[in-house]
Amino acid sequence: GGLSGNYARTGMIALRATPDICATCKVGAPCFNGGAAAPACPMGEFPRTMDSNARCNLCANCIKNCPYDSITLTVRPPTKELWFIRKPKLEEAFLAVVIMGIVFVQNVTMLEVWTGILAWLERAVGTESYAVTFTITFLIAMVAIPTAKAGSYAVILRDTVTGIFSADASDTSSTARPNAAHSDPWASLPRVNVLMIGSDAGADRVGIRPDTLILASINTKTGDTVLFSLPRNLQKVPFPPGTRQAVRYPQGFECSDAAGVPQCLLNAIWTFGEENWKLYYPEEKTAFDAGLRATTEAVSQLTGLPVHQYAMLNLRGFMQFVDAIGGITVDVHQRLPIGGSSENRVASGWIEPGLNQHMDGYHALWFARSRWSTNDYDRMRRQRCVIGAVMEQADPAQLAKSFPQIAAAAKNNITTGIPLADLSAWVDLTQRVQKAKVRSLPFTSLVIDTENPDVAEMHQLVAEAINPPPVSASPSPSPSPSRSTTGSKPAPSPSESKHPSAVDPAAARTAQDINDVC
Repeated sequence: GGLSGNYARTGMIALRATPDICATCKVGAPCFNGGAAAPACPMGEFPRTMDSNARCNLCANCIKNCPYDSITLTVRPPTKELWFIRKPKLEEAFLAVVIMGIVFVQNVTMLEVWTGILAWLERAVGTESYAVTFTITFLIAMVAIPTAKAGSYAVILRDTVTGIFSADASDTSSTARPNAAHSDPWASLPRVNVLMIGSDAGADRVGIRPDTLILASINTKTGDTVLFSLPRNLQKVPFPPGTRQAVRYPQGFECSDAAGVPQCLLNAIWTFGEENWKLYYPEEKTAFDAGLRATTEAVSQLTGLPVHQYAMLNLRGFMQFVDAIGGITVDVHQRLPIGGSSENRVASGWIEPGLNQHMDGYHALWFARSRWSTNDYDRMRRQRCVIGAVMEQADPAQLAKSFPQIAAAAKNNITTGIPLADLSAWVDLTQRVQKAKVRSLPFTSLVIDTENPDVAEMHQLVAEAINPPPVSASPSPSPSPSRSTTGSKPAPSPSESKHPSAVDPAAARTAQDINDVC
């Protein structure tokens, strides 16, 4: 039973009862005691109190016997139950090791190499007893190999988690946190907003240099998400009313160099915060915290939404992460240069047009960052496509296989304010997002005046994107006479097809399904 339970813990099916329904049961707990439909639970478990499959072999007797349909089977990622074990038990760990030993021995004995191993063991122990040599092999497989591998992964996981997430929940300034003690930790928080920051920091760069700012507003019940992309060159960003920064910049963050070129752009807010740490943000512990606060306040002022959490990814480390997950597949609608800049339009290579192109980390990074041959709208569109590709295409088997590489990329290149105690709740929310609809609204020059933005208008567009107004029914337009309804036309090549960024301004002002813009 215990072995079967451990197998069930790694599986994709979770058996759970609904406590509120079970509390109304008046028929003698047939799920536990058995009934006309099936015998009693062979493991002696009450489904009402189960929070683990450790002592459940998924026989489904309880489902057959329950007259209230209280017991459900839900799909989950493989091994999820083992991710966050709050009360580890020695006997369950031992059974897991036994399972690994059994699987290893079963496989080895079916290979030709087993004959050589058997002969070596017979010489080593001085006996030809198959029972003795088999037992020794089993013990080696059960203890030495799993212990070494599990120990290695445990150290990697510990270092990664403690390196990314805060061990002390008091370190986070967010008051909007999930309730880990609740069956649904997000029940009291219907919407959470996470600022995703792409940092252009590097050994040859000064400061954080936020190259990408995307606010993800997530419906915690459904997982439906809207991505609000903010252009790095947005001017006259307002500071919170009543602050000394707002007094200094009453028209928003605005300044120019000697040649009159604007310098006080959105992506410079972070540096402003760091440089004026003691003056404007003295309550923050570090210059990093001051830069982060200045940036989150700017995003909140522009969107009208509170920023509850942030996640920062070093764009150079992004290459390592994409390589570790096996790459991503995207559609390329336009030839894109690798390298160069607006001032130096010389490419070291090119990403050619084509559908379903599988890219490694290096090319995925340039697909997302290439700027000077297109416009801001197209670049922001590609960034959103990359986010969507990672969310949709991350393969659990590949993730498990590449765990050490992914952990290294994450530890070195990801920073977040999420407390370690909330990690399980955020994993659950991520899974809801993966199954839900993701839409995006980029604030480009097609949508707003990036040199003199109308903040009130931006707030209205954000509100409509989160809660779209009802669409009134209207008769479908009749087909245009110029369109042929007979015959066939060869599909256009990627370079000939309509570019996703070629949209009319009216359509650009509404949030679009992320699959439609990629």
